[in-house]
Formats: sequence, structure tokens, C-alpha cells
Amino acid sequence: MTRRDVPSWLPFVLLALVLLSLFHRLLSGQSLFWGLPALQFYPWRDFAFAQVKLGRLPTWNPYVGAGAPLLANYQTALFYPPNWLWLILPGVQAMSLAAMLHVVWSAVGMWLFTGALGVSRFGRSMSALAYALSGYLMARVGSFPTANAAAWIPWIFWLVHMVVLNRRARDAGWLGVVAGLQLLAGHAQTTWYGALMAGFYAMWVAVWLLRGQPAARRLAGLGLAAAGAALGMLIASVQLVPTLEYFGQSQRSNGLAFEVAANLSYPPLQLLTLLNPNFFGTPADGSYLAGGMFFENAAYIGFVPLLAAGAAVAGWLRRRRFLVHYPVFRTVPYWCLLVLFTLPLAAGRYGPVFHLLYEHVPTFDFFREPVRWMIAPVFGLAVLAGIGTGAWGQGRWAVFWSRLALAGGAGMVVLGLASRELLALSGALDVLTRALIGLGSWIACAAVLTLMQPSNASFASPLLWRVVVLVFVAIDLAWASSGLNPTVTADFYRSFGVTRPQGRVYWFEDYEYWVKFERFFVPSDYIRARDQWPDVRGSLLPNLNMLDRVSALNNFDPLLPRYHREYVELIEAAGPAADALLRAAGVSQVFGDVRPRGWKGEAPLFVAPEPPPLMWLVPAADWPGDDEAIKAALLDPAWNPFERVILAGEPARPAVPETAPPPGNAEITVLDSRPDRVTIRVRTEAPAYLVVATTWYPGWEARLNGESVPLYRANLAFQAVAVPAGGGDVALRYTLTRWPLAVGLTAGGVLAALVLIGAGSLGTARRTPRPPAPGWGRREQRPPL
Repeated sequence: MTRRDVPSWLPFVLLALVLLSLFHRLLSGQSLFWGLPALQFYPWRDFAFAQVKLGRLPTWNPYVGAGAPLLANYQTALFYPPNWLWLILPGVQAMSLAAMLHVVWSAVGMWLFTGALGVSRFGRSMSALAYALSGYLMARVGSFPTANAAAWIPWIFWLVHMVVLNRRARDAGWLGVVAGLQLLAGHAQTTWYGALMAGFYAMWVAVWLLRGQPAARRLAGLGLAAAGAALGMLIASVQLVPTLEYFGQSQRSNGLAFEVAANLSYPPLQLLTLLNPNFFGTPADGSYLAGGMFFENAAYIGFVPLLAAGAAVAGWLRRRRFLVHYPVFRTVPYWCLLVLFTLPLAAGRYGPVFHLLYEHVPTFDFFREPVRWMIAPVFGLAVLAGIGTGAWGQGRWAVFWSRLALAGGAGMVVLGLASRELLALSGALDVLTRALIGLGSWIACAAVLTLMQPSNASFASPLLWRVVVLVFVAIDLAWASSGLNPTVTADFYRSFGVTRPQGRVYWFEDYEYWVKFERFFVPSDYIRARDQWPDVRGSLLPNLNMLDRVSALNNFDPLLPRYHREYVELIEAAGPAADALLRAAGVSQVFGDVRPRGWKGEAPLFVAPEPPPLMWLVPAADWPGDDEAIKAALLDPAWNPFERVILAGEPARPAVPETAPPPGNAEITVLDSRPDRVTIRVRTEAPAYLVVATTWYPGWEARLNGESVPLYRANLAFQAVAVPAGGGDVALRYTLTRWPLAVGLTAGGVLAALVLIGAGSLGTARRTPRPPAPGWGRREQRPPL
């Protein structure tokens, strides 16, 4: 690097200053809360790590969905090392610190990867800022698993690049470690998209960039990269094995309907927000006009980085015959193809490509929100931005177009300001006028920066100019992210004095939707939830109920046990006639009723006069056969859950005779209760079934007086045990079915990675370094163009 290049610490200082300006309230004790931090991640992790501190493995969550897997819940990310901050810091501080560290981590990864491509420090700084502070990451800071997984993508690319190029076992070992960490971060969709991007990049490097080398060497590089990816899966097995079982038992196991999978597609008009992130307004001030979720559509990388990405394409077109002298431009076609191919995927239902792949390519029916494919264009454009700094010149045409852009940008600003002053605009017109002013300002600033670019003959001014450009990029991206992560006092997550109902609570889904997304967490207005935070906290919305240890039948989670989901669908279909279903689920308090979506009126709050029990005895059982027959029996108006239990499967040898009398003077006493187990003493004069309103799930087993007994799936989604006359002690316990296998695979993966890294390091020290592949790491020798 020349003395005119920027210092390597500069982008990280700028990044730190931007983070300080955006998140300084976190230092004063405030906390992230809008949307998913409050409704998912904090409640899950608060409970999970509280169990760890008690010396327990947090396998089961008793407070949502009548009970659901917790450790197997992928987004809880219990085994992701940065989340272990919860063990040594208060939850609010751990959550905030981990979020900020991942922003920095993504910048470090991009710095390393673009360095491996031969990009200058100026270009590496541009790419690092454009990616780490992009709208995709910054608008999703509170979507912790998504942002965390995205932070590892540049690290994956860096190590894949090194493995395919140099074929070193040490690099493959590190690739396994990084891939394992990304898998443990908790967002399968982002990890899968990153793996596809990196996999195609590995093939691009081997097939195209290394085409002059022997096929055996290229295949060896690809084989090592595949081995590193497989090693990462082994390392993450401690999480993947339980999660895969959960997926197989979930409502998503057979794929998603297209309408569900294509939810939140990227509208083509949103491409305008690549030029101005607030083109349609911003939820930071309640002015957002477009539909959908702002944070899902956000993909801004900065105006100047976007121009630099265009310069990279123009530079490649001019230099494509001399790439041996300009190796930094050799990967430009890949990034262009990545952007052009994934944009139609992100468009989802707005174009034919996603639907075609949904119908014919596996995995496309497993994930929702095609808009999340925008991680690929964001990453590709950020890399191109760094490469493009080497083609950002001051030629005759550049000066001509810059002067024209300066005049046009200034004209847009004047026109917008005059319109606001003279026409007294309001509403949508005012938002679009402000967007015009902002876009014109950035066009004018970019033109000025181009015109101020020093010539090659000067000595000190190139460095100053590059610093000014990077400062401008940082300011632009800080402005774009301002207000997108509102905070409230940390008291939000503390005990709130909510009155705990004796049974479970249930929110009818339409009313829950209205309260959640039209009253509190309004996608177009982040201010509303912030100003109403005490009402939000005390609402008992799923999964906020966990903070007060209130049990709910609802579960706001991407994965739900299949039978639980089907039971909830029965309740929703039955509506006000769902009394028996609610009592059979232990529900004592109901929020709302069956209402049309968009209902604005107050909904009745129902509280049962006598809260139904969570476990009880019944004298008889029905075995209807398949699940459809079970559902029909549950909807029978004559069914009383406290008189008959409906069991799944084939009728067993009757432990309780069909003519058994009522339990009579029955007594149920809970001797011990933990999240994943309960011991119940039953006293009954006649044989009976003990029905427990806890979700049936593989891994639960029953013992009666120490002997293993069948655990029946009762009333479609719950549990039942046959108890003989006289009763006994019934112990129900949940254990992970393949836990030893998962731990063994992870231990083997970690050991294999250590061996590869250690042996590779020793081998590297003893060997003569392998020369770089042709064109890589070579100083540019620029011929006349």
C-alpha cells in the first residue's frame, strides 16, 4: 500500500463513532425493545440462562404454547458463545453488547476478505463501512439471530477464498470453526443463503479464476472447502440435532404454502431506497408510506458506495482484457451475477423466478420472507464498492457527468425546498418532497467529491480526500440508520407487577395481531410503541408473558409443535364456541374474540369464574383413530374434557375399563415441578386417566411408581397416563432424544478443527510458502487503456 492510502484503523474509528452516535442511550442504561427483542429474544434467553445458572439444561419452555422445546428452538441460540455474556452480565447489557460487537465483527470480516482480493485500504474501508452499516444489518440490529449470522458472511467468504486458493488444511479448520459459529448464531435462513453465496463463489474461483491450474489442484481446493463446511456442521451438531428433530415435528415439516412462503417480498419500487433509504419515509418519525416491514426492506449501503460499485463495473469493462495487470477486478463478474440473480429471488411474489424455484427446487418452501435474499445484493454491492474505488477517476467524461450531476442535484434541492415553502405540502407529498431533497443533496455531494479528487501528481491531498470521502460515507450511513432502533428504560424487562392468572392466557389471533401490529408495534411508526412502553410491557402479549412467568397457550415462534398448532387452529375455527377446547388447554383468561383483521374496537376480556385445572382425572377414553376423527370428536358439542379423554393411536389393552366408575374421591398432589419434569401423586378409588394439559412431544416419558408406562397423546395435543385403582406416583420427564449423539458429534468436530489448525500451522512453519495463484497478490502494472 502507498503512503497515500488511509490508515487501517480509520474505518473502525469511524464505525465506533457512528455506533456511539446511534446507540449512546444503551450506555446510560436503556435497552433495545422494539419488536423481536421484546416479543422473542429477551424472554427466551432470560429464561434459558436463568435455568443454566441454576445448573439445569434449559430443554423445555413451560410458559408458551402449553409447553414447547426451548433448547431446540434455533433462535434461542443457547450454544452461541457471544450469548454466554448472559452468564456474566445483566441480560440488558449482554444483549446490547453482543449486538454492537457483531456490527464491528462484520466490518472486520469484510476488511479481511477485501484485503484478500487485493483491494486497497481505502477500498477495504469503503466495503467495511458499507456492509457493517448497511440498512440490512442496522435496521435488523434487534433481530439478533439474523444480524449475527449476517456478520459471519464476510468471514465465510474470506476463508473459502483462502482454502480454494491455497489448499491449506489450517484454513479449512478455521473455515469449520467459523461455519460452526454461524450455524450456532440462530438464523438458518441467513446462514443457508450465505452458504449458497459462498459455495458458488468457491466454484467461480476454482473454475474461472484458477482455470490455468491443473484440475486436481482445483478439485482439491473445492474438496477442502466442502470439508470445512461439513466440519462446521459437526461443530454445531449440539444445536442442529435437537433443532432438526423439532423441525420434523413442527408445522413447517411439510413445507409452507406459497402465500406464506412469499410473505414480505421485495417490491420493485423499493429499489429507489438504494438511492435514498427514506424515499418512502421512515418509521423513525412515523412517516413511512410503503407497506410491509421497513426493517425487512432496508438494503441501503450508502450513496457513494453505490456509485463506487457502479465504478467497479465500468472499470472491469475497460480493463477486462488486461486483468492480469488488474487482478482486483477479476471477481467483478461474480458480484454482478450475484446481485442480478438474487434480486429477482428477493422480489418473491412480484416476479416469476421465486415461484418457479418454489415449485421445483428443495428448501425454497421452507423459508418465509423472500425479501431476506437482499443480503446477497447488499454483500455483493459492498464488495464492488471497495473494488470500485480503484476505478473512481477524474477523466474527461467523469468531470463532465459530475458537473452535470452537481447541477441536477442542486436543482432537485432547490425545487424541493421551494415546493415545501410555497405549496405547504403535507402527508405523502411532503415525504416524497423530502426524499427528493435528500437525493439531490447526495447527488450534489458525490459530484463535488468527484470533482475535488486530487491528481496523481499531488502527495498529501489524496490521503485527505480519501479521509473526507470515508467520513462522508459514515455520516450518510449514520443518518440512514437514525431512529431505526428505538430504546426504552431497562425497567421494561424487570418485574412489572402483572397479576398472574391461575391458569393460562389465550389471545385470539386476529385480536393479537391488532394489538401487536396496529396498536403497539406499528411497522410504519416506531414512536408509538416507545411512547406506550408501560402498556406494551403489561399487555401479556406472547412472549412477554414469560417475563412475569405467566403461562400462555399462544407461542410467537417460527417453529411450533405440529399438534399444538392444529389445536390452536381448532380454537380459532370454533371461535366463541371453543369453551371446551379452552378449558381442556387450561385457559382461564382470554383476550379478544374472533374479529375481522383490522378491528379497532375494544375486545372483551374473559376471565373464567373457576379456572380450569392443568391436570385432572377422567374415567373413560375414546380412540377415534386418525387425527381428523380426533378433531371431529373435539368439536362435538357434547364432549366434556373432564368426563372423557380423546386418545391418539390404536387402542391399547384397557388399563381403565370402559365401564369404569368416576374417580370418586380422587386427589392430585404435585410433589415436584420443574420446567422439564413433574411428579404427581394420584389417589383414586377407581382406574382413571390422568390428563395433563402440557404439549405432547417426543422426548416426554412417563413412569408410574418408578416403572415405565405409555404416555398417550391426549385431546390431539396434550398428555395422558392410565392410572390404576389406588393411584400412585406419576413422573413425567422431558429429555432430548439424541442428546448424547449431538454432544459427541460436536466434540468430534471441535477436536478435528483443532487438529487441522494445529497440524496445518506446524506444517506451514516447516514448508516453503506456496506461491500465490497467477494474478493474486501481484502489484498492478497498468498498461495504457
